[in-house]
Amino acid sequence: MNLFKKIAALLIAAIMLALPAACSGNKNNGGSEGTATAAPANNGGADPIDDPSNDDREATGAFAIAPSGSVRQNGNVYTITAAGEYTISGKLADGQIIVSSGSGDEVKLILNNASISCSTAAPIVCVSADKLKVKAEEGSYNTVHDNRSEIADDEEYDAAICSDCDLDLVGRGTLIVTSQNACGIKTKDDLSVKNITAKITAESTAMRGNDSVNVESGELILVSNGDGIKTSNSDISKKGNQKGSVVLSGGSIDIYSAQDGISAAYNVEISSDSCTLNIYTADYAEHGGEEQSSNELYLAVPSKKYSEGNDYYFFFYNDSDSDGVWVKAEYETKIYSGRTASYYGLKAEIPGEYRNMLINIVASGTEPDGSNYSAASEGETINTAMNCYVITSIADGKVAGDWAKLSSSSGSKTTYSSKGIKADNDIIISGGNVSVKSMDDALHANSGEKLDSGAVSTGNVTVSGGNLYIECADDGIHADGNLTIDGGNINIKESHEGIEANVITVNDGVLYINGQDDGMNAGKGNSTPLISINGGYVDVTTPSGDTDAIDSNGHFAMSGGFAVIRCGAAMGGMAGSVDVDGKITVTGGTIIAVGGICETPESGSACTYISGGTSLAPGSYTLTDDGGNVLASFELSANYNSIWLASDKMQVNGNYSLKNGETELLSWTQSSETVGSAGNGGMYGPGGRH
Repeated sequence: MNLFKKIAALLIAAIMLALPAACSGNKNNGGSEGTATAAPANNGGADPIDDPSNDDREATGAFAIAPSGSVRQNGNVYTITAAGEYTISGKLADGQIIVSSGSGDEVKLILNNASISCSTAAPIVCVSADKLKVKAEEGSYNTVHDNRSEIADDEEYDAAICSDCDLDLVGRGTLIVTSQNACGIKTKDDLSVKNITAKITAESTAMRGNDSVNVESGELILVSNGDGIKTSNSDISKKGNQKGSVVLSGGSIDIYSAQDGISAAYNVEISSDSCTLNIYTADYAEHGGEEQSSNELYLAVPSKKYSEGNDYYFFFYNDSDSDGVWVKAEYETKIYSGRTASYYGLKAEIPGEYRNMLINIVASGTEPDGSNYSAASEGETINTAMNCYVITSIADGKVAGDWAKLSSSSGSKTTYSSKGIKADNDIIISGGNVSVKSMDDALHANSGEKLDSGAVSTGNVTVSGGNLYIECADDGIHADGNLTIDGGNINIKESHEGIEANVITVNDGVLYINGQDDGMNAGKGNSTPLISINGGYVDVTTPSGDTDAIDSNGHFAMSGGFAVIRCGAAMGGMAGSVDVDGKITVTGGTIIAVGGICETPESGSACTYISGGTSLAPGSYTLTDDGGNVLASFELSANYNSIWLASDKMQVNGNYSLKNGETELLSWTQSSETVGSAGNGGMYGPGGRH
């Protein structure tokens, strides 16, 4: 059964599935005052929208368009030739409505209990006008069905409702749109939505505005075997306006998409607390998928980079890359990205319970030894939610790539993007209740993209308000450029890497991160990698293994706020609470770091206490001074055996203690800026694998 049929079959169950209600959006800046008890983050998104589709309500009466003076009829094809409002009612079976008006005309189609279907062309198409409005009359129930069994690649009107001009969906009625082999609703220009209740089910993109998509209000359910909402033009208009953005300023939207939930050629902007957005992609949209062998792993090598003169090896290891096993990846299949075979698919079996891997490319027939490669990747944690590592570049002896998921289609392998929200430029969230469950990155902003305007995209993500809940198979929030958090409640409940960017800045807000690899990762980009916490509440947890709760290929700096950093539930191997290639500086705020000790703050930082080898059991902890004042409190739900902490609330010559409940675990006099050592906690220098 193909994915579209699976989604269609499971849609009723999917949209009726009860999710926990969104939180009320309490705000706590988690700053240096108080004991940093954070407000609860969004706990799972809003309840799904009730499904408005009901086949029993299909219109059955005689078809009519009024007024009819500017309407030409040719069999079951009705062509509107002049500006004005046209009320449409009754059933039009295997027919079509065409708008062919003057280039400056505005045409409004008022659907009042209408049912329109066509098996040979787009049921509603606007070939000429300045603007088309499709209004669902208040209280009415309307359906538009595109029943074409197949559509040519060069078909211009490839949607159930298709327009060559601006398209507005309005009204306080209900509109049900289905498309068996095309888009649901598509316009070459701007698409806007206000008030309407609509369900759009499509084989391709559910709702597409080439120049922009704006949702102001209403209720939308979008079900797609492609993308949910999409724009494709990032040029500048004649009036100087930027095209290509998806802007959500209100309404309730549920998206179930096999590929990206939202894909914007420029920005994605969510700007109002009156907006509720739930996105489910790939397996989350299906509520289940094809079972994959837990030990099966593909290597996707770009066709232009593949050579039969090379062999391709995985090296699987656990905590130390000095003890592992080489496995050759054997060619099995071509992998398709779109309609072309873009990659050679090489398959290997992971031999046992290995957590990490790296790739070596060697001359054909050569046994790899870790040094005789022509190109190699850095090591990283295997993303167990994926079944393929896609090589994105091979240059200067280095292999770079990313995780993806493959699916089978007619015996061939396909790889595709199934991100929650993807923008070719920036993502900006200043309000709303947003829940994303995706089999790829939940939020992803690209940099270095050549836009239609000639500019180059920046790839920034900014969150300044709202509630954001994430469960995903790859990165929770990924910005090729800068990630800035100025407020809001963010809960990344499940992820491979929690957040990743070149520069990560937290100024305010509440941030919870659970990552299976790194929690916060600052990697290479246009600037020196940096993770900076200046305010807010930050809570990061990662497991044991080759993982880091905070991992910066540059520096980590803290000047305010409160952070609890946990890594390595049993402190194993290379797990590090804070791992940097540069410096750690703490000039304000409070940070508690438990688990592996990689580096600690530089001199000139706030008072720092280090205790390697100290066992910390699950429980509620408090840091107090000798006057009994609580300086910080935090929770642990697993065992750790090292801790370091730094705080502007501690002073030289002050006396402090750390308690688990009523039991005192540590007590010390802060005789200098830094007291204690890593001891047996496993301190080691920067480097290793990020």
